[in-house]
Amino acid sequence: MVVWQHGSMGRNNKQRRAANKRRKQQTSRPPPRPAGGADPSDGPRDERPGPTRPDGSQGASGVQELLRAAILAWGIEPARFAELLDALTDRRHPVLEAAQEALAAVMPQLWSRGWTPAELVHVVARQLTTAHVVLVAEQAVADGRARRRRGESLHPRWADQLEELDGVAASSPPLDADRLRHLVEVLGMLSRLPVIPHAMPAPDRRGTRPTSTTRDLDAQMLGRVRALLAKAEATNFEEEAEAFTAKAQELIARHAIDEALLHEVDDVGEPSLRRILIDDPYADAKAHLIAQVAEVNRCRVVYSSGPVWITAFGYDHDLDAVEVLATSLLAQATAAMVRQGPRRDEAGRSRTRSFRRSFLYGFGHRIGERLRLATEEQVAASGEHGRLLPVLAARDDRVEAAARDAYPELVHKTTSIGNGSGWSAGLVAAEQANLEVGRRRLDASGVGA
Repeated sequence: MVVWQHGSMGRNNKQRRAANKRRKQQTSRPPPRPAGGADPSDGPRDERPGPTRPDGSQGASGVQELLRAAILAWGIEPARFAELLDALTDRRHPVLEAAQEALAAVMPQLWSRGWTPAELVHVVARQLTTAHVVLVAEQAVADGRARRRRGESLHPRWADQLEELDGVAASSPPLDADRLRHLVEVLGMLSRLPVIPHAMPAPDRRGTRPTSTTRDLDAQMLGRVRALLAKAEATNFEEEAEAFTAKAQELIARHAIDEALLHEVDDVGEPSLRRILIDDPYADAKAHLIAQVAEVNRCRVVYSSGPVWITAFGYDHDLDAVEVLATSLLAQATAAMVRQGPRRDEAGRSRTRSFRRSFLYGFGHRIGERLRLATEEQVAASGEHGRLLPVLAARDDRVEAAARDAYPELVHKTTSIGNGSGWSAGLVAAEQANLEVGRRRLDASGVGA
């Protein structure tokens, strides 16, 4: 498997030294300045506590200085961070308010830097704890509600993310000393997040929206695809599951062909991008499966091993199909993998992890071949090669250019398979794909004819 990777894997020593230098510069760079409220970005010009009032309390400027210093010390100077956190805890209530305001203020800065609510929660969950995740989800949801009250519109996918995070935010812990520590740690992490390409318009950015007719047609097609995939996930018979999945890909390919024929070579539009978040375990194997689905549907992918996500470049209707199909195939592959049970070698040592990772790679490889065949059959059956192929080629060129423009420095990652039996089992599981279930051929609605 070869997949573009944005990260340090496979670089030589010189490149690794350059990457380390960039990371040091990133961690020493002050956090982004929030638009109003507490300001953790300027860095402490003087880390000594501010002037003390006659009653022994400390002024607001001293609280801000301590907070800024703690944010900058997080992850770099553990002893200094602990010392500053103790000082902040002594002034708990004013500091809690200032830290909460700082978190609220930094959200718009992160949106402008390309981040979305779900992506923030994803990276925080990978590095910190559930309590930290709750704080980020809570603030992201609050930010969305405030924007709606002001009459601002949110991109539909942005609104969907906030709806999913609403339940997480509802489990917010009470205001206590632990919350203060979690707030400061979250601010320390968020202040160091880099700029990333926008996957959708941020709340304060204007983005083009599809026409209502196109959106309705896409929704109808995706609804039929989801119905087929739901049946694939519900059945206990692998042959039947793969047949439903293959039929879903046929629908997707047929829709993509019909949509492409609406365009001319010099008017193919511009591609966009989506980030598909990946959870452990076996993240690289899952990324391989998603990459196979994306490539079949004329998208290009970049796998980022740090945050563990795939950035997929393509046209919106293709990206919609990739998200729906990849989600279902991951569920099907995982279920088939678990049915294989644990594995041990002749000495009794566990080989379950290597088996399952190799299984997912094998499944992804073979299912990619099967889906590619279903797509090629639809292209061959279109009867419009003279018009269709030049449009598809022009779109491929645009997609490739968009990926290279967003990530000019990429390395190709090749993966070795460490468990032959797992790879073979994955191939067999994906090989069960059959366009017919028994003697019944599935029609476009997924109902046996």
